[in-house]
Amino acid sequence: MEARMTVRPGAGLFWLFIAGVMQGAFPLPMKFASKWKWEHLWGWYSLLAFVVLPFVLAWLTVPHLDQVYTKASSQALWSIAAFGILWGAGSVLYGLGIDALGMALGFSIMTALTTALGALVPLAVLTPDLLFRRSGVLIIAGNIVTIAGVAVCACAGEQRDRQRDKVGAPILGPARSFTAALIICIVAGALSAMFNFGYAFGEPLVRSATALGATRDDALNAVWLVMLPAGGLINLAYCAHLLRKNASADLLRRGGTVEWSSGAIMAVMWTGSVIVYGWGANALGRLGPTLGWSLWNAILIGTTVFCGLATREWQGVHGRPIRWLAAGIATLVTGMFVLGMGVE
Repeated sequence: MEARMTVRPGAGLFWLFIAGVMQGAFPLPMKFASKWKWEHLWGWYSLLAFVVLPFVLAWLTVPHLDQVYTKASSQALWSIAAFGILWGAGSVLYGLGIDALGMALGFSIMTALTTALGALVPLAVLTPDLLFRRSGVLIIAGNIVTIAGVAVCACAGEQRDRQRDKVGAPILGPARSFTAALIICIVAGALSAMFNFGYAFGEPLVRSATALGATRDDALNAVWLVMLPAGGLINLAYCAHLLRKNASADLLRRGGTVEWSSGAIMAVMWTGSVIVYGWGANALGRLGPTLGWSLWNAILIGTTVFCGLATREWQGVHGRPIRWLAAGIATLVTGMFVLGMGVE
């Protein structure tokens, strides 16, 4: 028998808060793995977060896992996998975007775009009856406010780079401009919205799992096991490309406890956040893919900005860039709450 969807707003908000904090803080260990290059840490993290942990969780929590996939339609499986591949490309660019613009600015810009697209498309496809009502107008308005916040943050970043000494600044490389880094973040944000599409349109697989005895929360692990490895392959392939291009495979041996544990902590925090997000979104019922997605991202943006400022990404910057950053972050968070309020 299929598990019925029970709406539990209090539990949903609690789990979304936990998920947002975990997701917002997961890149923090990247700052401490000094013996590895980006490709080493991201590759190790990707293997654990996108392949190993999803398999273990699905195997432990979803009864008759093999039958879940045989009973589901091939169209549903391929759709989820396709969303995973596109999201995986965005995930690679997410890592590069953090390296390019820093944790506070880069992560905030990418998350703003991901939130706007990830909320609007499921709204239009899954709940079209809300699109032209008051809630739909508010959600569209929230997207406009969110994009405005992206523009303000971009101005803050450009002014920051003009003001401060570039030595030690988090950039992709000497040949990369702020504009190039910003484009990377924008593309990453758009592609990363595919993650929520995989969740929102994974209902056929959830029904297959619940029919075989899984709870709705655990049934999502069957969705993650299709989507995350598909995206993980993109991440791992890119890391392998960099290892060959930079002839840096030998650096893996230099990794100590800090490097290996940093990647593992990132993986546990990221995958844990995804699982808990599923719990929170499920608890909101029909509104999960839109309201849950918006609130999750609003919370993680606040966490990300706090982490970025706490690790002194903006040290030495003063005056106008800081005021623009504060205005941009406030606009982003406002836009996301407008998105959330727009869903009935």
